[in-house]
Amino acid sequence: MYIFASFEHSALLEIAISDLTRLGLTDRDILAVPLQTTTRKIAVIDKIYRADGFSVLDGAAALGTVCMVLGMIFGSVLNWGSIIWGIIGLVAGAAVGLAIDWAITTRKNKSGSRNNPIPVILIVRCENVMADMIEKILEEHQALGLARHYLNSSGIADKMEAN
Repeated sequence: MYIFASFEHSALLEIAISDLTRLGLTDRDILAVPLQTTTRKIAVIDKIYRADGFSVLDGAAALGTVCMVLGMIFGSVLNWGSIIWGIIGLVAGAAVGLAIDWAITTRKNKSGSRNNPIPVILIVRCENVMADMIEKILEEHQALGLARHYLNSSGIADKMEAN
């Protein structure tokens, strides 16, 4: 049987591995695989099938609208008229709003990637009688998720069970 567990890379993972070795499991029975973190590209427009929650057009739309209204109001007393100044205010406000929103989003994205711990997948090979004890140890050390993978006598997977 195999037990899969996901952890954040921390001292609790190291303590869980040392507790598993105290149970009699060897290095051949325990495998810890750190996952590579991926970098996220910021898209200007969210699409229906891919929305990441970082939309940079919100600030551009809001500031563009405010500057357009101000251009319309003050454009009535300026030379080119309120329509031209409204369009100028819209373009200028949207450009400034886009730049500000883009800078804030990229700063959040960079600072958030430093704070995220590296995820680690822990794979433990054991006998069926030890599975509950191993899962209890992993849960005590704050495993994010657990799953069992049963093998039949020929070594072929029978079923998978997630906790």
